[in-house]
Amino acid sequence: MVNYKIFNISFLFYGSLESDMEFNKSKQELTKSNTTLQNEGGDENKKGFGLGLRHVQALLLFFCFFETFFLRINLSVGIVSMTNKNSSNPDFHEFGWTENQKSAILSSFFWGYLVIQAPAGQLGQYFSPKLLLLGANLISAVLAGLTPTASYVGGWKLLCALRVIQGLCQGFAVPLSYKLISKWAPPNERNRYVGFSLNGGTLGATAAMPLCGLLASSSGGWPSIFYFSGLLGITWCALWAWFAADSPAKHHSISPEEKAYIENSLVHVSQDEEPKTPWSQIFTSIPFWALIFAHLGNGWAFAMIITEMPSYINSVLQFNIATNGILSALPYLAMWLLTFPVCWLADYLQKNKIVPNSVVRKLWTTIAQSGGAIMLVSMGFVGRDAVAAMTLLIITVALASFLFSGYNINHLDLSPNYAGVLMGIANGLENITTILAPLTVGWVVEDTRSVEQWRIVFIISAIVSITGNTIFVLFGSTDIQPWNTIDQKPKKNENNQSIP
Repeated sequence: MVNYKIFNISFLFYGSLESDMEFNKSKQELTKSNTTLQNEGGDENKKGFGLGLRHVQALLLFFCFFETFFLRINLSVGIVSMTNKNSSNPDFHEFGWTENQKSAILSSFFWGYLVIQAPAGQLGQYFSPKLLLLGANLISAVLAGLTPTASYVGGWKLLCALRVIQGLCQGFAVPLSYKLISKWAPPNERNRYVGFSLNGGTLGATAAMPLCGLLASSSGGWPSIFYFSGLLGITWCALWAWFAADSPAKHHSISPEEKAYIENSLVHVSQDEEPKTPWSQIFTSIPFWALIFAHLGNGWAFAMIITEMPSYINSVLQFNIATNGILSALPYLAMWLLTFPVCWLADYLQKNKIVPNSVVRKLWTTIAQSGGAIMLVSMGFVGRDAVAAMTLLIITVALASFLFSGYNINHLDLSPNYAGVLMGIANGLENITTILAPLTVGWVVEDTRSVEQWRIVFIISAIVSITGNTIFVLFGSTDIQPWNTIDQKPKKNENNQSIP
């Protein structure tokens, strides 16, 4: 039996989930409430069912992103120790990789991550997202444990190949999670649900930086980083296999009341057979292309910060590996903490119709992308002032918390039925910039101690980020797109009459 006290603590910290939901007593009343729920602000949707199994699913997704980001970031910290044994435990082998080779290693993950995103979203339309996510994460965890062996046996080239496969596996996480969220999250909880679930990645990044630094300095040396990462992933897989479900209808222990509450709130989501994907309408949708450009703008800055900041802190600010890990984690801790009130505020504004939903999406995206870009450029002008540089870095990453209720949830606005497909396409294309960003560092930064060369990298990142943000503000939308229900058959009543 699930210990719900654990889940209660997490979600009480996350924000008010409003536990006074009173269900209608008849099927007719529940059906009539759908029209109100569609507006995401009606009386029924302002109530909440309280804590339930949908929150268990959110917690499982939270830890999914926790462990996937831990496995993704471990090499960003580990590679410092792998190529400079004096920065940690000196008893372990040091690899003489060049800056270009290190950049290739760090970017190789995103090559696999890029190509699988769109196929993963489409596979989630036809196969069990739960099982697909389980298999992909299990392979990724095993490969994490094999990283030291691959490095010794095949050098940087085999390590690149291993990271490409890990990228392929982890590429399933985001699109399949959006598919699951479209089935589990009522509209009035959507900002918090997405924010909480995806914010597991932020905490994973926060934990990975100091823990990997400490592990590298321990008696186990840098190999222990990857053994621990693999064990973490396997543990999550066991919990996911036992407690997860593709939808409320497929969960064996959900209450009829909570199941009805969720399904009757999701008026734009197909609960039965999956509609055929309208590819031509998706790829000719201007709001969707605006969303893609927001992804591209954010991807560059994200990859540059998450993969290159440990090297910047080590080379420019000159902190050792253990201190480096702690300092690298501080920005993500600030982001993790700020996400909760930011997502709660977005739900509050949306539910009470204080500002249009489109304003929330675009304003939150602007704060994160353009605001973060300004902070990042400023970092390049403070030189080796460690306090000023770390303060600006913390602000830069913390502002990214606004993205969870910004463009990062817009896929569910445009098309709940195809949210996983949209996320797969957009997040996949985003990895074009996540690949280019680390490679650009290798091309521009010849001397890792040069503040001037890093400044150029920061300016390039800011330009890309602000451009993507501007396109999203001008052309983005939060309206349900007509093709969301393009292939769904109209429902009929008992007299065989179509129901609008």
